[in-house]
Amino acid sequence: MNDRYPVRRGHRIRLTGLSAPLIEEPTITDSRSDDRIRRPPPVRPGDRVGVAALSGPVEAEALDRGIAALEGLGFEVRSAPNLRDREGLFAGTDRARLDGFHELVADPSVRAVFFARGGHGVLRLLPDLDWELLARTPRAYVGYSDLTPFLLEVVRRLGWIAFHGPMVATDLARGLEEAEARALLACLSGECRVDLPVRWLGPAGEGVEGVLWGGCLSLLVSTLGTPWAQSMQDKILFVEDVGEPLYRIDRMLTQLRLSRTLRGVRALAAGRFTYPDGASADVADLFRETASSLGVPAVEGIPAGHGAPHWTLPLGAWARLSGVGEGGRLSLELPEEIA
Repeated sequence: MNDRYPVRRGHRIRLTGLSAPLIEEPTITDSRSDDRIRRPPPVRPGDRVGVAALSGPVEAEALDRGIAALEGLGFEVRSAPNLRDREGLFAGTDRARLDGFHELVADPSVRAVFFARGGHGVLRLLPDLDWELLARTPRAYVGYSDLTPFLLEVVRRLGWIAFHGPMVATDLARGLEEAEARALLACLSGECRVDLPVRWLGPAGEGVEGVLWGGCLSLLVSTLGTPWAQSMQDKILFVEDVGEPLYRIDRMLTQLRLSRTLRGVRALAAGRFTYPDGASADVADLFRETASSLGVPAVEGIPAGHGAPHWTLPLGAWARLSGVGEGGRLSLELPEEIA
């Protein structure tokens, strides 16, 4: 029995539409007396996977390359009906994106859902996602960026791992490096043992452990004051972002701190950040200062987020930070599979 994802015994989760009051969040503590978060059923070459578009419109040639890459990994691909739609900022109207996604996830033969791209749009759909429908068929969901609030709700509401990983018309379309593809397939199959090099910012917090949480920093901030804001209690918070100047990154970290969202966080972990011109952003001082104000350690250098390489990270997995200085490590352990 994996005892790293405890909640109180007898804890009941009520699944409702998001227009109803938010369900109670499971209590994740370090008492390790029970386990609730599980990994979804394994996905292997030969299985059917879906491609969904909940966010911005998808460029056709990039989409075709990405779908071909998925097929090259051995998957049979089913596309959401709205995948090639275009309606202003979005891949179809709000209703078309919701209906297309719901049609895809209603198919129990779809073992995993990849997202075509990010951009903007998921926040508009959160109140109307059918969580009872999603709960009927446990499966892997793979994406990042605009999908951050959705992926974290999969872990929080449904109780299974979601994957911060490559998207179809961006990462898969450019072509995954061999190591990226191996990491993705290992995580989907339930066999991954993530062990990544990181750099400590300031004094090392040897043996820091917690639940890996987070994603795109600006999307985490955009949910503050809403029912989809996330608790960071007992979490190792991983964040990344794209096209943001330093003052905006500092503003977002400060807002998380002043809103008390970071209360109880175990550590901060910086992924890839880029400036508006695409150059890498040096965020070390900002993360060092924020972590120091919270009295927790921080690391940087996680190879995940917008850009390449993009390592697949299982959100909700148990994480451990170890080592010292330049020799730090981030290790992730998947929980047991859903029964």
